[in-house]
Amino acid sequence: MSDEEQEPRSQSPIGSIPLRQRRNRRSCDICRQRKIRCNGQNMPDGGSCSNCLAFGSPCTYTGPSRKRGRKQELVDELEKENAWLKTENISLKAQLRSLSVCSLCAQPLRGPVESVSSEFPHNPTESTSAESKDPFEDMTSHLSQLTLSECSADYFGPASSFSLVDRTLALKETQDRRPFRFSGRTLFWDTLPWEKEASAVRPQYVYPPNDLMDSLLRLYFTNVHPTLPILHRPSFERSVAQGLHLTNERFGGMLLSLLAVASLYSNDPRVLIDGHASLSAGWKFANQIWIVRKVFSPTIYDVQMYCLMTLYTCGASVPQNSWLYLGIGIRCLYHRGAHRRKPKGHKWNPQDELWQRAFWSFVVLERMVCSFIGRQISLPVEGYDVGLPLEVDDEYWDQGFTQPPDKPSQLSYFACDVRLSEIWSDAVRRLYASPKTKKVMGWDREDCEQRTVARFDSAMNDFRDSIPPHLRWDSDSPPQGVFFDQSAILHVTYNSILIAIHRPYIFKETPLAATSLSICANAARTIIRTSDIWLRKLQRIPPHDLINCVFVSGLILAFNLLATKRSCLSISGTKDIVLVATAVEILKVAESRIQPAGRLLDLLREVWSFDGPLPPKYPSDNQIDGSAYKGGITEPPSLESQNVPGAHLSSGFYPDFRQSAQDSSDQSSGSSPGMSIEQLLAATSTADAARSIFEDEVMSMLLACPTHINDWEQYTENRDLDTNWWSNFEAPL
Repeated sequence: MSDEEQEPRSQSPIGSIPLRQRRNRRSCDICRQRKIRCNGQNMPDGGSCSNCLAFGSPCTYTGPSRKRGRKQELVDELEKENAWLKTENISLKAQLRSLSVCSLCAQPLRGPVESVSSEFPHNPTESTSAESKDPFEDMTSHLSQLTLSECSADYFGPASSFSLVDRTLALKETQDRRPFRFSGRTLFWDTLPWEKEASAVRPQYVYPPNDLMDSLLRLYFTNVHPTLPILHRPSFERSVAQGLHLTNERFGGMLLSLLAVASLYSNDPRVLIDGHASLSAGWKFANQIWIVRKVFSPTIYDVQMYCLMTLYTCGASVPQNSWLYLGIGIRCLYHRGAHRRKPKGHKWNPQDELWQRAFWSFVVLERMVCSFIGRQISLPVEGYDVGLPLEVDDEYWDQGFTQPPDKPSQLSYFACDVRLSEIWSDAVRRLYASPKTKKVMGWDREDCEQRTVARFDSAMNDFRDSIPPHLRWDSDSPPQGVFFDQSAILHVTYNSILIAIHRPYIFKETPLAATSLSICANAARTIIRTSDIWLRKLQRIPPHDLINCVFVSGLILAFNLLATKRSCLSISGTKDIVLVATAVEILKVAESRIQPAGRLLDLLREVWSFDGPLPPKYPSDNQIDGSAYKGGITEPPSLESQNVPGAHLSSGFYPDFRQSAQDSSDQSSGSSPGMSIEQLLAATSTADAARSIFEDEVMSMLLACPTHINDWEQYTENRDLDTNWWSNFEAPL
């Protein structure tokens, strides 16, 4: 019997009471099908509902009724999940309350659930990665429950054994229809008490007076930050003003490393060690820093500290140690997964940008350090997947990461430097590889070298064409302000990478020898002239990268002078000698604060001498002090008193040895900003002209040069007199 049928009630004992009609408590078939409200139960005498009347359809109730009962099992499961979420929420709130500072800018958290980047508005743009979401990107969501609380932000790659755990847990969640909740044994998942005691020890840092600290901060952001923007200046200065370094030892260590770097540019005697020379600048700050802790998970402050310590150690007595700081910092970046692109849909925030800046700063630093010490890189191009830093100045971070369209960004230089570093990294990996690597990779084929060099030359030309207008170098009309510093350093870096690409072939009897030597010589002249202009205008200690570039350029010109003289080519070497003398003076300026610059100066002067009379010795170690250091630069001695050629060309604070384009046209000067690689190659001599370079003692003399600095003294004392063939030429000094 259907529900809509009205059954007569059994007769009651009274019999006079009328039978009640049973009301329909559900919708009719039409209303149920159309999913609209039915008013049939309100119609008199059980008539059709208004919808059926409107449609002209019979109002029936023939469809089976659905009995809706309380599904107790589902309710119980939802209640359990709700209780678990409440417990997790309480736990997370407790963890947030235990955090004293924000990891971005070290500001106290305003609330227990406030985002790290709450000080800045969220950038509406999402990750622009077009790739599908990496299945391993969500691994942290599961593995964070399996790690120590000290290491909750660790990164586990797809090759990790934990990735198998993650896949298994994901399958378990799908089948159980509930989120994974791990309950491990406390003994094996908590930091051990004695490790907590070791990590609880805090260093006792001593900071300089406020006036000196303010002065050093200004020097750092004027001289270092434009070319290595690893910090966000506004938030950093706020943290210092609020005294974060007094309560957070990691921020304090980073601050001390910054002060050590800034001390290289200061003439305040308080940055020196009492009773010692100007080479001690900044050591009292760097010597306090705790380099490695026993138990810690790296923060952005640790990574920034390693970056700045790498920069400072490049100027210490053992610059090779900078490679160790560099390696620790790179491992910290891998530890936090900073080498991987954010998953698709990730909303960008200031903390992400800080980590991205830190990563690319290490890429640039590795190029600088490895090009100096000749060691293998640890950040190959194929080993990371990170977007380029945003070209947005620091002051626009709190405006949605939007750079005004009519204002060139200072971060454009950093993006260009990163691209140059990637070209250098790929070139060194291919052109300077070991014979085994070349054989395994197939780079030892007959025509592989020429094709590889041509490919890198093309990449360099493409890069030059893509440089923003405000960073293009023009020696006659250079950019102004901070863009002068950036464009000059970028121009020097560009030409130094040209030398790195072609340098392996200037010592080989190959068709590339003549063209490579010409390109290297032209790039070397450009580097020295640009560095000369840079130093004259800014009057400060040259950066480490520029120092090494100037030294290599001096060696290239010295070698070119030897080769061209011996091959009897019709070329005058006087102008190159003047440029080598300029390189010597630049290194002389740098050696007052950068000890390795003094070593490079001695080596270059030794090569420059050509076994002839040397200029008077520069001051010895005990004569170098801060007394001659004025305004961040040491005034070089008069070149006329040292019988240096070209000293009569100009007089002034820093000697001017620059030649006009007309005077140096016979040397195929590479200082013209519009000359391409193809033009340089077309202007060079044939391979036959270069073959005579290698059919004499020049190559044997240069190849016999020692590879270690400690062997140079013995080498110069024991040289065979028969190899002094160049003494017959006119002495350059």
